Amino acid sequence: METIEEITKRQNLEAEQKRGEAAMQRSKDFMESFESPSGKRVYTYLSRFCLENRTAYVEGSPHKTSFNEGARSVILEIRRWLDMDLTKLSKESEL
Repeated sequence: METIEEITKRQNLEAEQKRGEAAMQRSKDFMESFESPSGKRVYTYLSRFCLENRTAYVEGSPHKTSFNEGARSVILEIRRWLDMDLTKLSKESEL
């Protein structure tokens, strides 16, 4: 019979494995969406629109700066998923 500690440990490991599998699938989904020719065009547009490689700061306008940072966070999140190391995710989900 499992102790409460063993049950908790097992449940935590199972939850971590599910999170790893979900992250791996999400990364694959992002790659599938943005690595096709049309996806690359959309990414290029979003990169410019969301200020990926520019400053979001607007002098004298904290609201516009905040708006720009929000837009920029979207493209940075997309980039994070596209750059994710699937081999590392795969190993983590197997633990």
